[in-house]
Amino acid sequence: MAPILAYWDVRGIVTPIRLLLAYADVRYEYKEYEFQGNRAEWFEVDKIELGETLDFPNLPYYIDGRVQLTQSKTILAYLGRKHNLNAANEEEELRISLIIEQMSDLRMIISRIANPPVPATNRQEIHEALRKEYLDTIPSRLGLIAKFLGSYNWMAGDHLTYADFLVYDVLDFHRLLFNPKHFNGFPTLVAYMERIEGLKGVNKFLDTMDKMPTHGPGVAFFGNSKDFKPKED
Repeated sequence: MAPILAYWDVRGIVTPIRLLLAYADVRYEYKEYEFQGNRAEWFEVDKIELGETLDFPNLPYYIDGRVQLTQSKTILAYLGRKHNLNAANEEEELRISLIIEQMSDLRMIISRIANPPVPATNRQEIHEALRKEYLDTIPSRLGLIAKFLGSYNWMAGDHLTYADFLVYDVLDFHRLLFNPKHFNGFPTLVAYMERIEGLKGVNKFLDTMDKMPTHGPGVAFFGNSKDFKPKED
């Protein structure tokens, strides 16, 4: 039986997992739950049923026989080990751990900008203030990532690992949701993203991802990479 990967019908946090599976040429069933619409299918049916087998029922989940996981970074790391996309030594292991935590922090900031926890009456105003504040920090944040990459082709060093798929996804969110011009001063990051986009299996998947909303309806950033127009910041 093919593995099952499940998530909402948005891009969200599942893309690094799907990029790795595309690269590893894994055939799997992808189950989408409606973010807007029949949310009861997850919350009132499947989440309860899967609570019998999943330790912490949540989305995304990945089921492959006896392996039944949630938590996106745990799933990604498991697949990295399974498909020989993990660290080759302690130095690479530390680099992977460090860059994953750094990029996860940036993803969390973007999530808070997109969906600020404030009353609906002034949500757009708060979003705009948070967005502009973050814009000022993008060059320094990208600069740190470029410095970390250095002369390496990949974030761990000389070979591709599961961390690269997460790094790519967060960088692509920056390119999409803010403005691609912020990458103009970082040619090594541009080349890095192009290397990932050129990987076997990845290019085809990216074509399908272009049709996928970045976030669910009701948040400030909403759209897919073909129709979303970032502000000219």
